[in-house]
Amino acid sequence: MHADLLTISRRLVGLPTLDACLDTVQASADRLGCKALIYDYAPVPLSHEGVLITPSVFKVRNAPADMQAFWCERGYYQIDPVQQCASRRAAPFVWSFRSETRSALREYLGDSHRPVTCYVRDSGLATGVTVPLHLPGGAFATLTGILDADAPDAEAAGEACLGAFLVLAHAFQARADELLAPAERRCGQIRLTPRERECLQYSAKGLTAKRIAATLNRSTATVNLHLNSAARKLGARNRVEAVVRGLHYRLVEL
Repeated sequence: MHADLLTISRRLVGLPTLDACLDTVQASADRLGCKALIYDYAPVPLSHEGVLITPSVFKVRNAPADMQAFWCERGYYQIDPVQQCASRRAAPFVWSFRSETRSALREYLGDSHRPVTCYVRDSGLATGVTVPLHLPGGAFATLTGILDADAPDAEAAGEACLGAFLVLAHAFQARADELLAPAERRCGQIRLTPRERECLQYSAKGLTAKRIAATLNRSTATVNLHLNSAARKLGARNRVEAVVRGLHYRLVEL
């Protein structure tokens, strides 16, 4: 397995984009019986309320063209049992939406998940294997391979390829870490203006509004306006909480 990891990593290292890397991984996953791939990356996995945050990167191979819109724009990601399960696990797992199976998803499935359940069943995405990737700094990603749900031994096939798929996922994420754009590493759920982020960044370093104003050559009233606006967007009750939430959402750094 170690040699396989080195081989895959060498294939990926010279590729210039995430899309090119995912194409290479799809070719390897296809040999494992995975007919489609889904990859997502979120700089922060959960909001302060414990709700899954829409990922900043969501890519698919051989999946329906409208899947990204459903998951990232219509809220399906937040009610996806696979993602809910993955966010609470470290080990890879095989899952299925078929009611007769004893899948890892059984404890997560309910009426609130019905839109996702219907979509994946209708699209032939009802069985797969997922690798949760809890990354340094708190970021979260998953790589999912979709299996042939109609095959009677689909879940057994998933268990058989779990180790090899785990290697693929880690090799891909290692290269993805080098290719992700700065904007993709920031949470998109909260959108601060550049000036709001700048003022909050200085506040995180302990500067008062008066000192920030002197640093930026702006009035104290203008700085207060930016800090108060940032606090409102972050749902913070005061500036200390605004800084804490800004750090949580990777909008500011210490």
